[in-house]
Amino acid sequence: MNLPLRLICVAMLQVVLTSIVTYFFVIDEYKTLSSNSLVTLERFLIDQKKQELKNYTEIALSAINKPYEFASEDDVSAQTEVAQLLNGLLYSEEDGYFFIYDNKGVNITHPKEPFRVGVDHWELEDENGEKIIQILVNNAKNGGGYYRYPWNKPSVNRSEEKMGYSVFLDKWNWMIGTGVYLDDVNKQLGSLQNEIDQHIGKTKTIILVVAFSSIVIIFLFGLIVNLTQKKRTDLKISLLGQRIINLQEEERRHHSRELHDGIIQVLVSIKYSLVATRMFIDKKEQDMPPALAHASSNLDSAIKEIRRISHHLHPRILDELGLSAAIKDISDEFSERTQIRTYLTMPAARKLLPDNISTTLFRVVQESLVNIEKHANASTVNISLVLKDKRLTLSICDNGCGFSTDSDSFDEQYGIGLRNLSERIQHHAGEFNVMSSEQGTCIVASIPTTSFVNHFNKNNIEEEV
Repeated sequence: MNLPLRLICVAMLQVVLTSIVTYFFVIDEYKTLSSNSLVTLERFLIDQKKQELKNYTEIALSAINKPYEFASEDDVSAQTEVAQLLNGLLYSEEDGYFFIYDNKGVNITHPKEPFRVGVDHWELEDENGEKIIQILVNNAKNGGGYYRYPWNKPSVNRSEEKMGYSVFLDKWNWMIGTGVYLDDVNKQLGSLQNEIDQHIGKTKTIILVVAFSSIVIIFLFGLIVNLTQKKRTDLKISLLGQRIINLQEEERRHHSRELHDGIIQVLVSIKYSLVATRMFIDKKEQDMPPALAHASSNLDSAIKEIRRISHHLHPRILDELGLSAAIKDISDEFSERTQIRTYLTMPAARKLLPDNISTTLFRVVQESLVNIEKHANASTVNISLVLKDKRLTLSICDNGCGFSTDSDSFDEQYGIGLRNLSERIQHHAGEFNVMSSEQGTCIVASIPTTSFVNHFNKNNIEEEV
């Protein structure tokens, strides 16, 4: 088997594996989302039923308020009047009714099952062994509560799940209850589940058809290429090999920039903390100075930075919270460590920019703060990120001592760290400038919106920034 056919086989195998992974991933995600939707819908429908029961109960209590309010504890006439009033209150096509039990489980009135009147049902249990009347009475004594249990539905004369709500009349030791049947809720959920199952089945079919079609197309295309363009394919493979080598070299340079802009800066900070610790120990001879704890914290930051680089060279905080939050986090840590006040002006957006631009701007802030700590002798730092005149501009300005910008050499003028940042800004068609005087230093990185405008909804640019 020659190389082109091997590549075709590899491509087909990749399509098969990708299809399998996509198949199980999509179906699993679909089922998870469907399950969450069903739970949300059930919760919504149950909440509606609960509110409905409360409303019915309030209406019933209003209806019996007058005879109950002026009656005594043993006023049989008032009790009879209240029982008759509730016995006649029906709703939901007569499947909704009110029932009364005393605090010992004896039924006072039941409009749909009159055979229960006067009978002690305190030990009445459902199929799960739960004592229905006891639970309803206890809920009522506790200020009113909901309880789901099976009960005969009058309109169909069969047992259905019912949600009851009960309140307590303290004067007569009566529990007044009512309930709504949940078969309509279960029917809606079952209908939705059937629709979801149908959609899942269609999704499975689509994935399988697309996968099979892709395999057939790749196979046919590979045969045509192998038979008619063998020489041209060999040349492309050769060029592709050279391109891979170039990409590897570029990746090594990228790794070098990330190591310098990230890990080396953290390690330098650790070095300063350890030097301060050693000096403190020499002078004070204390067992555990604060600088040692600070050094340990920076070492943890270094470990996290290494892990970040190993995961696609992207700061985790950018993935989780966005550029604005990442800059705020590093500036807060900088202020706490150096006692230099930082002032921020930036949008509170999470996913405003592509990851590569967010990482570049984050590194500009990180490198600038490290240089300010090492050389500027500043007391305040202003960090600004604004979108204006079709350009996204990041500026970091301090009130430190500044430095000379007369040198002709960029390396001598800015150092390798700022040079790397300038290269990264230029990669996004941006501009990178450093302005310094005795009144302070300003680092300004500006990127045109054309470098990222298609990354998000154009209609939301002005609102989010």
